[in-house]
Amino acid sequence: MERHRGEHPRIGAVDVVPFVPLGSTTMADCVELARAFGATIADRHGIPVYLYAQAATRSDRVKLADVRRGQYEGLKAEIATNGRHPDFGPARMHPRAGAVAVGARPFLIAWNVNLDTDDVELAKRIARRVRESGGGLPRLQANGFRVEEPDRGHPVRAQVSMNLLDFSVTPLWRAWEAVRELAGEDGVRLAESELIGLAPVAALLDVADHAGIDAGIAVEDRLQAAAEAIRLRDYSPLMALELRLAASQEAARRAAHDAERDRA
Repeated sequence: MERHRGEHPRIGAVDVVPFVPLGSTTMADCVELARAFGATIADRHGIPVYLYAQAATRSDRVKLADVRRGQYEGLKAEIATNGRHPDFGPARMHPRAGAVAVGARPFLIAWNVNLDTDDVELAKRIARRVRESGGGLPRLQANGFRVEEPDRGHPVRAQVSMNLLDFSVTPLWRAWEAVRELAGEDGVRLAESELIGLAPVAALLDVADHAGIDAGIAVEDRLQAAAEAIRLRDYSPLMALELRLAASQEAARRAAHDAERDRA
């Protein structure tokens, strides 16, 4: 961490560990898990741990951005001062691991939109206007970054990086259209979008509905059409949360079956 430099805000090598309720797991379960996990890694590895979101025990640590304030370098200077002590672990940064934020929260869609330009200041201006804190879309966080992608033929691209905290409030298609409109004011087109992780099936089908895709066709085809509507890079059906979980469960079932067969 003493040598690391990058674009995205961070306080540590792992930086953030969220617990998200899926299936029959409740948010209360996740809060309990987050707090127990945070205490354990602080004790075992000597890493300062901050609880955030619904696992937070302080109102000024509910927002991850408040925990990350100043990033690694700023927190290192302030960690021993009043108000910045970690919830668990020592009041000093781990020289290699830094600190980590551990929380419990609903499912979040981490999604980036790449602009067809290298104008990073434009991406930052769009992010400021589109995010909730700037008077933009509710339940949306956003920032602008410089992204280097020489392997894709684009040495530098400007990116609007977003977290959709509740896609039922601000869906993917609304964020896409808002960024497209703001970029269009400067004569810039949207190149593509990319998921960091997964998105619920419902979030992608909402895009298909907005795009007027026939609700009677197969779900897989509707998901493909949704991906095309928002120019989703390297789309795979396994980007859909429920499909990925089903595939993982099936793989585990087959592995268990094969192991039982080998023992027999």
